Amino acid sequence: MAGAWCTARAAAEERSVLTYHANPKRDGNFIVPTLTWERARALRLDNGFHARVSGQVYAQPLYWRQTGSNSGMLLVATEDNNVHALDARTGNEVWARSLGKPVLLSSLHCGNIEPLGVTGTPVIDESSESVFLDAVVDDSSGPRHLVYGMSIRDGSLLPGWPVDVADALRANGQAFDPKDQSERGALAIVGGTLYAPFGGYFGDCGQYHGWVVGISLHDPRTVASWATRARGGGIFVAPQRADRSSLRRPKTCT
Repeated sequence: MAGAWCTARAAAEERSVLTYHANPKRDGNFIVPTLTWERARALRLDNGFHARVSGQVYAQPLYWRQTGSNSGMLLVATEDNNVHALDARTGNEVWARSLGKPVLLSSLHCGNIEPLGVTGTPVIDESSESVFLDAVVDDSSGPRHLVYGMSIRDGSLLPGWPVDVADALRANGQAFDPKDQSERGALAIVGGTLYAPFGGYFGDCGQYHGWVVGISLHDPRTVASWATRARGGGIFVAPQRADRSSLRRPKTCT
C-alpha cells in the first residue's frame, strides 16, 4: 500500500479520485500537479501509515475527501470480495464490508485469477456520496455478478442494491451467463446511469459476449444493455487520443 499512500498524500492537496485514472476518458493521463520531480526526490516511506486489506488488489484504489475535511479516504476493493475504507493519512480502517464468498477457478471454465471477486475498478458518485462496484459472488446456484451500491461514509447498502446482472437481463428477455462473463473494465457513471462492461475470462472459453450494462442510479430496477451478436468480444479500455500535444511525461512516486 506504499504506492497508494504516496498518491493519496499528493491527492489530499488536490481533489478526489472518483474513477479509474481520475478521468472518465480513461486515457491514462493521470497527473497530480503537486507531485513534481523535486517533491518526488524528497519522498520517504511514512512509517506512521499502516494499512491492511484482505485479498489481492486488481482494481485501482479510489480516493475521496469530503468538502471541508482535512483527511481523505482510500477505498480498496479486493478479490476476496472485501471493500476496505482506510484513512488516507494513517491507513487505519474506517469501515469494511464483505460482499460474499469469492469464486474459485474450479467453478469456471477458464480464468487466471483465484479467488475471483472484485476485479474492475469501482466508481464514486460524489453527489450522493456513494460507491458502486461489480463483485463475482459464489452461491448455491453458482457464480453471480452482483453490482453493489454503498454509502462511502459507512459502507451500508443503498436501497435497491445489489443488482443481480443475470436476473435483471433475464427480466428484459436476454440471456447472460455469469459463469462465462468477466467484469474486468472499470465502471463509469454518465448522466445518472452506472455502466459496467463485460467480456470473457483469460483462456477465451465459454459462450460469452461483449456486454455493456447500464443501471439507473435513481432506480436500479431500470436496466439497459448492449451485447455483441456473435460470441466473443469485450469492453476494456477507451480509445487513445492521437493528438501528441496532449501527452505528458508521467510523474510518479519512487
